[in-house]
Amino acid sequence: MFRIIKDGGSVGMTEAPTYIKQAENGCYVLCPEPEASGIAFGNTVYHLAGREAIEGAETVALEHIDAGKEIELVNTTISDTDALTVDHEYRITLLELGIDDTEGDAETT
Repeated sequence: MFRIIKDGGSVGMTEAPTYIKQAENGCYVLCPEPEASGIAFGNTVYHLAGREAIEGAETVALEHIDAGKEIELVNTTISDTDALTVDHEYRITLLELGIDDTEGDAETT
């Protein structure tokens, strides 16, 4: 998997970059990676850093990443969000029932 990086931030990720170059007539055409001067992503043309310039296109870099780590990070985030949502709903239910779940939490002196 590849992360598309622009100005230090992530534009997106893709399994297979769509490599392009500009034809003599000005149109963009698909091409193999060694011939590419840019990529197309999300209906936008981007110039690849270190390649022949593409007028009017923003410059990006491709970073090869391990998709497994990215998926694990997303799954952890979803799990954490689910746990927070359940806790939030629990507290709302207690408030609606007039139950104070902090009773007994305070230290007695």
